[in-house]
Amino acid sequence: MTANTELRVEMLSGFAIISGDKRITEQAKKSSKVWRLLQFLVANRYRSVSQEELLEVFVNDDMDNNPGSVLRTMVYRARGALEKGGLDCADSLIIAKSGGYSWNNDIPCTVDTEEFEELIKNASIDEIDDESRLKLLLQAASMYKGDFLPNSTSDLWVIPLVRWYRTLYLGCVHDALDIMEEQGRYSEAEELCSKALCIDSFDEQLIEHHLKALIAQGKNDDALNAYKKMEAMFFDVLGVDFSENLHSLYNKIHQAESKDSMTLDELVDDWMNEADFPGGFYCDVSVFKTLFQIEARSAPRSGRVVFIVRFDTKHDPKAKNGGIMKQLGMAIPRCLRMGDLFTRSSPSQYMLLLYSLTYEDCQMLINRILRAVDSKHLSNLIGTSIKHVSTVLS
Repeated sequence: MTANTELRVEMLSGFAIISGDKRITEQAKKSSKVWRLLQFLVANRYRSVSQEELLEVFVNDDMDNNPGSVLRTMVYRARGALEKGGLDCADSLIIAKSGGYSWNNDIPCTVDTEEFEELIKNASIDEIDDESRLKLLLQAASMYKGDFLPNSTSDLWVIPLVRWYRTLYLGCVHDALDIMEEQGRYSEAEELCSKALCIDSFDEQLIEHHLKALIAQGKNDDALNAYKKMEAMFFDVLGVDFSENLHSLYNKIHQAESKDSMTLDELVDDWMNEADFPGGFYCDVSVFKTLFQIEARSAPRSGRVVFIVRFDTKHDPKAKNGGIMKQLGMAIPRCLRMGDLFTRSSPSQYMLLLYSLTYEDCQMLINRILRAVDSKHLSNLIGTSIKHVSTVLS
């Protein structure tokens, strides 16, 4: 290795040691002890790590006949792996001294996690302007291609660092998005959100930024589809509903495009083109609630027959095709008539608003939906209830 050659170590999204045109990486999906040893020494490269600490981290209880010898073998194999990968400085990269081991910092080396932290630190300086701050934040965000050492999360020392770097990344992205929104750079904000949501799909602040960026660009259909997809994901995976902030965005999606200049005929045609035909109409729970309240108030005067139906489910880990709620979500719109409404009101419930039916018709419709659900244990998994809307205020 020449004096001018520098090493680069990558630890975000995977582990690699790079020297010139040589890139040495772990091959397995789960890191071996040799690679985990290298990772630990890099992460702690500004101190000497005692033999006792390394033994505690890497040597199992069933290897306690001569753990010191096991550790020396690990170091030997680590050097061998680096030499096999073509690294000229393999023998001198790990230093043994005073009862421990350390990374040799006399060999020039840059580490992506250190650069990542430095960029974010520089972006937090009060004196710099927004444009300079944004440039640093985006540079840091571009470095974060994945979580810290994803193949080594079985090691306890890795877990807090995974959380630390992900928190830094999300904070960096949030700060960048705030500046982008102030500057009206919504296309760039959309792109950044899309990448960040691949890292953390459940960050509600990211979801909110993403929807706002789509709305600001007039991409209402994309925003609505993204909202529905993310809402279903929250229900299915986390078993929770969106926050009020995200629910309020649902109405903004529908109101985003100004219709002030349209004639009445143009406005009606536009609304008809946006209608969801055929079958039942899905709406957000807040919209469903508003429509229900309107029906409950007008039913005594209009005499219109309206029923509200609820499907309650229990989780079935053995259910095929994604579980009962997913199957219900596909069956309900196919079985409803055009004009009937439905919503997913909680992780385990669907609500239906049915018009101009008798009680018996409602029961027949419920049975038709249940027959469309692929399960042999419906009585144990799904409960239903029916209520005449006109009785709500009585």
